[in-house]
Amino acid sequence: MALMINDNCIACDACLPACPNNAIFDKRSAGEERGYHIGEGQGVDNSIYVITYERCTECVGHFDEPQCASVCPMGDCCVPDPIRPESKEVLLERAERINPNKVIHSDKAWQGVRG
Repeated sequence: MALMINDNCIACDACLPACPNNAIFDKRSAGEERGYHIGEGQGVDNSIYVITYERCTECVGHFDEPQCASVCPMGDCCVPDPIRPESKEVLLERAERINPNKVIHSDKAWQGVRG
């Protein structure tokens, strides 16, 4: 499952550098210009940050918790995307595919992984 950024986002920029997968963009149009898909209805007014589900691994393989959520000063902006539940195995495979030169740790996952 990918995470998503909800309308509580204050566009503070804390999450952008924290993402190990470069899945976060400062506006929807920035992600789409790079050819990534953003969940329907997310960031449509280009005023909040967005996460592309094609690169989000919920930090599985990298950290014990999603880094975007851990650095967010609002505390409730980076949340599970209810439309995209994915298993730990799917997220690990994605992490390996999009980060071929990084060491991916199969034991790194947070308790919120669904699917």
